[in-house]
Amino acid sequence: MKRNILLIFGIIILSIILAIPFGNFLNKYVFTIRGGFGTFSLPTDLSSIINGLVVAYLFSVSFILISFCKSHRLILTIILSLPAIIFSYIISIQYLFWSVIFFISGLIIALIIQKLLKSKSSQV
Repeated sequence: MKRNILLIFGIIILSIILAIPFGNFLNKYVFTIRGGFGTFSLPTDLSSIINGLVVAYLFSVSFILISFCKSHRLILTIILSLPAIIFSYIISIQYLFWSVIFFISGLIIALIIQKLLKSKSSQV
């Protein structure tokens, strides 16, 4: 139980760290924001944090829980990622698509790390 709580704190810290790079990616390649008459403009770092926080959170949840959680990893992953997926659906379908892409990429990286650690421990 104590380990799972520490992993949740790790998820929060990692998603805050990754929010700006993921947000910059989304701002640059996915969402083209154009200013104009009557638009509310935010500073670029703030808009990067806002855009990237949900996808960084989903990436962190799938990566950390699948990699390091010992018990109930799938249940915790589903419970912790479901509100962010619903929030992404409310924002837009395009944002939901990229949220799912980042979630799946976290899963794939976590599974690769597990395979490498298992093969390394079996060689010793």
